[in-house]
Amino acid sequence: MKYLLDTCIIVAALRSKKGASHLLLRKAMSGELPIVMHFKLLAEYRDVLMRPSIQDELVFNQQEIEEITGGLCAIAEESNIRFLWRPNLKDEGDNFLIEIAFTFQPCTIITHNVKDFREGELLFPNVFVKRPQEILLEKST
Repeated sequence: MKYLLDTCIIVAALRSKKGASHLLLRKAMSGELPIVMHFKLLAEYRDVLMRPSIQDELVFNQQEIEEITGGLCAIAEESNIRFLWRPNLKDEGDNFLIEIAFTFQPCTIITHNVKDFREGELLFPNVFVKRPQEILLEKST
């Protein structure tokens, strides 16, 4: 199984050094949680993390954020999407996450916004969507 970290997970992980999101980020950085990446996802991470309103909430500075995102790129398996599947999610910005996960299936999207991914017109049986706590419970058993 491979994992895709939604941007909300990265933001939560960098807001606090406590909690499931931060623990998952640490597991990803140590290689315990195999993650996938696409340049569009990295661009979204950086765009969101560099917003002044978000930066005020983070426990990491800009340099540390660059090091963390660079580290994620170094350890992640890179996606080269050659197709466009449009599951037609409510948030158009989430469709590309399904496309990335489809490339690596079986793949789990880890997000705090699980319900946003359950209403698409296309469903893929080997693409899963789970909350951070669910992944930690699975990994601990």
